[in-house]
Amino acid sequence: MNLPEILEYVPRFPEPIETFLAYLSLLLIFGWLIRRNWKVWSWLLRPLAVRWRRWLGRRYVENALKSLTKDGMEVPLSGERYKVKIRWAESEGVDVLLDEGALIVNMPYAEELEHVIARALLLASPYLVSPYLAAVFGEKLARALTVSIAYRHASRDLRVLTRLDDLVNGLTASDAEFRDVVELVKRADQVSYYSHIFLPEIGRTLQDFAATELDRETFRREALELLRLLANLDEIDVPYLCGSYLRLVVVRAGRLEKVMLDMWEPYVGFVEGVRAKCRGLWKIYVVSAGGVIRGKVAHELVSFMEEKTGAKLVRAELYTALMFRGRPRVPAYVAELVLAPPGG
Repeated sequence: MNLPEILEYVPRFPEPIETFLAYLSLLLIFGWLIRRNWKVWSWLLRPLAVRWRRWLGRRYVENALKSLTKDGMEVPLSGERYKVKIRWAESEGVDVLLDEGALIVNMPYAEELEHVIARALLLASPYLVSPYLAAVFGEKLARALTVSIAYRHASRDLRVLTRLDDLVNGLTASDAEFRDVVELVKRADQVSYYSHIFLPEIGRTLQDFAATELDRETFRREALELLRLLANLDEIDVPYLCGSYLRLVVVRAGRLEKVMLDMWEPYVGFVEGVRAKCRGLWKIYVVSAGGVIRGKVAHELVSFMEEKTGAKLVRAELYTALMFRGRPRVPAYVAELVLAPPGG
């Protein structure tokens, strides 16, 4: 018995059986039409299915990023947080929406969503330091300079961390400059000089100078020189930088709990020696790691430096370094002081 013959019997049944069979017949007819015209139906429905799958993928990625970044990627200078949103596009790029506090990451759709999450972190990280970082350094080098930011967020999910490792390893294998910069970032980040000195200096300079006013080659060279200095701080006798945009000295105070007041004068002499070589020295960073650092002692040392050099404290922080001379999770301290300009 075929479908038309079955339909002839439907009116012969009493209610509500007749209504039930009528609906069932409609479903059978719909199924029959789909089978007869499957290519047409699949052609019509495929765009809807693709859009639905991409919408679900975008929601999954954005929710994962929200969880990994604890509701937003933090801007090192201001402490503000940017929400990261995804827009499927043919080419990669990032749009910064300051009013909405959002970073829109444009990237091609991919089925492997953990890979998408890792790549979104890598693409977004430079824009936390400055909207101009990629414009000045180029996209690839900007990502290398901020790779530690991406790792910090990805470390909360092993699958995303693995995908980020794959991405970074692929880039380091094919690009020697990228590899060298990533290695310097990792070394500077062990004692957190990367996040406490490098990122603030780079971000603040790009904030103070419009990207069009910077001599890009000069600033790029000075930024990489600062990164090398911080990555190799223990090996440099006089760690200072005297450039066109970055003029600073790093004072290594040793273990503060062992430093008595009458031993602080050499630190002042060290700073004055650098000032004699670098007219217009602007910044002093006092760093210490390795012992029990008491806030009171650190404050007294900084006050002494202020009195003797005329510098003004703008920031001080006690924190835990990831690694210091082979030891994990070591107490550390950094203070940032600004010197008055010559004749000021």
